[in-house]
Amino acid sequence: MDRSPTDQSTTTTDTADVEASPRPTGPVVISVCVSCKSADGLNAGAPMLEAMRAALGDAADVRVRPVQCLSVCKRPTTVAVSSADGYSFVFGDLLPNTAAEAIASFAAAYRDSPYGLVPWRQRAEVLRKGMVTRLPPLGWSPDDGRAPT
Repeated sequence: MDRSPTDQSTTTTDTADVEASPRPTGPVVISVCVSCKSADGLNAGAPMLEAMRAALGDAADVRVRPVQCLSVCKRPTTVAVSSADGYSFVFGDLLPNTAAEAIASFAAAYRDSPYGLVPWRQRAEVLRKGMVTRLPPLGWSPDDGRAPT
């Protein structure tokens, strides 16, 4: 069964809408679970961490950090992308050789998207399939749940 994405950010917005919506400030933080184990019991997180660092090089506005267990153990390897005032995304089922560049590209799009909400169609296929969850920014508090204006 082909499920449609629940992400409603599939359409492009006009320039005025983008300018009115804040983009994430501070660094984009990529958290790589270094506790993840592959099906054969080997550590899968360490190779992903190294691949992410290599893919991002010395990007000044992106910080890669190792973290212990993101609790998505059935979908290794797991990576989270977040910022202080943007959405947080968690992706699973990632392999270093196919996902590191996709995450690096996602981080660049995240930086330029309102609230870090990268439209579904702009995400690499590996990230569409690997989506675990997205969480709104901590300061998000409108009563109807829609984006603040």
